[in-house]
Amino acid sequence: MNILRRTLLLTASVAVLAVNASAQALQATTLKVGDPAPALLIKKWIKGVPVTTLGKGTVNVVEFWATWCGPCRDSIPHLTELAHKYKGKATFTGVSVFEEPKAKDESYMTRVNDFVKEMGAKMDYNVGADGLSGTMGKTWMDAAGQDGIPTAFVVDQKGFIAWIGHPMNGLDQVVGEVVANRFDVKVEAAKKAKADAQAAKLLEDTRPLQDALEAQKYDVAAVEAGKLMDKYPEHADDLAAAKFQFLLRSDERAAYVYARELAAGRLKDKPTLLNDIAWSIVDDTATIKHRDYATAVVVAAKAAKANKMLDPFTMDTYAYALFKSGDAKDAADIQGNAVKLATKPGSKVPAKTLAEMKDRLAKMLAKANS
Repeated sequence: MNILRRTLLLTASVAVLAVNASAQALQATTLKVGDPAPALLIKKWIKGVPVTTLGKGTVNVVEFWATWCGPCRDSIPHLTELAHKYKGKATFTGVSVFEEPKAKDESYMTRVNDFVKEMGAKMDYNVGADGLSGTMGKTWMDAAGQDGIPTAFVVDQKGFIAWIGHPMNGLDQVVGEVVANRFDVKVEAAKKAKADAQAAKLLEDTRPLQDALEAQKYDVAAVEAGKLMDKYPEHADDLAAAKFQFLLRSDERAAYVYARELAAGRLKDKPTLLNDIAWSIVDDTATIKHRDYATAVVVAAKAAKANKMLDPFTMDTYAYALFKSGDAKDAADIQGNAVKLATKPGSKVPAKTLAEMKDRLAKMLAKANS
């Protein structure tokens, strides 16, 4: 996901629960690769030519998105590129789902329509929206055990599901192979079944961690996260960051020692995870009894330098850690550079975050010059 830290960052505990929720959804899967594609029961077509049938010699890509989904907005231009590339060979359809789960009417359709108009040529393929009953969400996404968007389904020439996945992860290659009749659906089905089985095993193995989190026993959660790191080395980095969060809620002193260990070892080349750790310590809204700003500086510095001091987010955290530790002058220098980077053309720093960064810079300068 391309999610900005200060706007949509999930805590490590919530992220772990989300992994379990995904695995639970897979257990109830009734729509799999190799199955006939469900009907396209679009409530309202917003743009393009309505698609009423699937298969019959045509390859179809059905992608699910929502107006509130940042990663969906990022993937839309890519879908347009593919729609142009495979024009006449594959039909692309975007379906808005999950707009307002508790909506009592379909007034959200206006927002969907406005969004599509705003995207203009960037969203150059067929676009429809799910109705209040959520038929498309249920028969496609829920049935396939998919609870995250954007998600794309590739339907082959015979109307069977050939592939399910994130539109930014291999969709181009899959569509090309399906169009050329080189894609082996049976092989993909076996691959997907294996991945689903692994997810189910992950659910079983993470049950003690999930139980600890639900009971808010963060000391137990930290221990369980450590066990999982040994069992699932491919997830060890994320689990290590999660373990820090659990320790921060149960044993602050141990958390700070662990943060330094991670910065010097396992996560030394993982600036995003280190940045999140450092920000957890300096975040003024966090409920921490004793903040170790010195540790925050060490971790934040490692993150910023791993990004060659060219990333405004990690520099912002580094600067704020220095400021909170009492070094206003160096903090102001680094924050000034962070703001410059954040205001460059093409910067992905949201306006609200930039305003916060500028506000912090003003406080740093005032303190440094006092």
